[in-house]
Amino acid sequence: MKATRSILHYSLFAVILGVVSFDANSAIRVGNHSRSYAQAYQQVNDARMGPQPIYVNQPQPGQNTTTPTTNTVATQNTDGTAAVDDVNVIRDARMERCSMIYPNGEFDWTQPTVGRGAGGADTCTAIVEMRGYQMGQDGSDVVLARAYLASGDAMICNISEFPSDSYTVDAESIVFPADAAPTMDDVVDVMNQEQKKNAGLKIAAGAIIGGLGGNMLGQNDRGNDSLLGTDTGKLQGTAIGAVLGSGLMAANAYTGKVAGDTILSAGVNATAGSVIGNMAATGGSVLRIEDCTIPDGADGAGRRTSCLWGVLATTTPLTTERAFFNIDTNETFVCDANMTNCKEEELASIRLAAYPDANIEDVTDEQFERILANSSYQYYVSSNNGVISMVPATQGGDNVDVGRGIYALVSSAGRIDRQMPAMLEMRDKAFGLTQADWREWRRNNRNGVTIYGRTTNGDAYALSDNTDTDVQNFYPMMVDATDGSLIDFGNKARLKSTLIGAGVGGALGGFVGYQGAQNDVQNRWVTAVREYEDSLQKVYCATGNRFLGYYNDQIFIPNMAGTADTTTE
Repeated sequence: MKATRSILHYSLFAVILGVVSFDANSAIRVGNHSRSYAQAYQQVNDARMGPQPIYVNQPQPGQNTTTPTTNTVATQNTDGTAAVDDVNVIRDARMERCSMIYPNGEFDWTQPTVGRGAGGADTCTAIVEMRGYQMGQDGSDVVLARAYLASGDAMICNISEFPSDSYTVDAESIVFPADAAPTMDDVVDVMNQEQKKNAGLKIAAGAIIGGLGGNMLGQNDRGNDSLLGTDTGKLQGTAIGAVLGSGLMAANAYTGKVAGDTILSAGVNATAGSVIGNMAATGGSVLRIEDCTIPDGADGAGRRTSCLWGVLATTTPLTTERAFFNIDTNETFVCDANMTNCKEEELASIRLAAYPDANIEDVTDEQFERILANSSYQYYVSSNNGVISMVPATQGGDNVDVGRGIYALVSSAGRIDRQMPAMLEMRDKAFGLTQADWREWRRNNRNGVTIYGRTTNGDAYALSDNTDTDVQNFYPMMVDATDGSLIDFGNKARLKSTLIGAGVGGALGGFVGYQGAQNDVQNRWVTAVREYEDSLQKVYCATGNRFLGYYNDQIFIPNMAGTADTTTE
């Protein structure tokens, strides 16, 4: 039986596969599962010991084999001497026709060791050698294996086709080409395995980086502005970032090349997009609502909830003065009874003459449009020798400064005597509450609202009984998108832009990651195919001086010319 040998492809694609080769002196190396015909054959040296007896008169099926047949027909001369052996003549004639198949080939009359006729009767065979191109120490071609292929038969120029005991020592020092070119699926399988390498280290690194990033982006406690720290918000950010980072790297490692790169790119770019969106956020302001503890817990320790920060103003009502409100800039002017000697002043509890029953904060944009549409409600600033006055829009005048905007007459307002930090209990929503939300909340909660004092650290305390805690005098603090540091994920005014940036970045990153992974696979496949094709040129098959084909080519030996020879008994 044919001896079993380990084999490995000759190709850089084999390196891609990461197959560890055996010792050069112990095995023939070919790339994939070799084809084996498992046919019996003689030792190559025995097969090449010289021409064997040619049996021209073989017993036919059904013939009585007990009747002896002669393999050499010898006749006698008239003087009784022996005649020339006709068998040698026939053999020489056959060998001449056999060698004429390829005049520059190498032929022998022996038993085939490969092909369909392997192990059969002696016949005209071509001595086919597998040779390594310029693999000798002096740059010459070296013989790697030999086989006997019958005329009219064919074989593949592949090391697995040759009898294993015909392999030379040189065959054990090279890596043979693969049996077939690598497919795209082959490359994907290899790259998937590469993706899983060092998965544990990747996951650990992802956790560390994610945790660090989460700590940096986590919210500081009130009064702390450090980049890294152990504040509650930062520790939460660290834990979340570590989980997300490790999960992202695990998905990258275990889902394969294309999916893994897509997930990783989407995740990284979503993070980058969220940061960019947070940095470039624009839009309306939202109410500042923070976690708080209010002093009304049943056990006296306080109750954890969320509170709207603001100020509670105490005011003194205007009496004889007349005030005006700029509907574009919200500035207020206070003038004397004749609407002259006007000065800019901050007022509270403002109500307009056009809407005397509504606090200025409850006036909607549609109502302002009604003021703009009715000139009887409109006033302009007039300046004469540095003295500012207000004049009705219907009156006009030479010194009217229309560029300063339209003012509306105030029916009642109060001067702010004192403002104290305060807070009241309020629940926030996902993207924050706006000024319009506050106006609606206040209309629905005019009575029974408890207002607390607020320390500089944001702690709540109960106000004295003589403090005016009318909710109409509570002015909420707002958070604008421009507030905070360059990157501030705790700023809810930036939340929508942050999420939009994350979505756009993730989608774009996923697409780029997918395209990049596909390009990587395509480039690797092109490289692997090129390496495979180049490797085919390193090994070829030949008989004598005749080139038959490169590795994995099918080689064919034509039939011997002429008809079968017979002898007479």
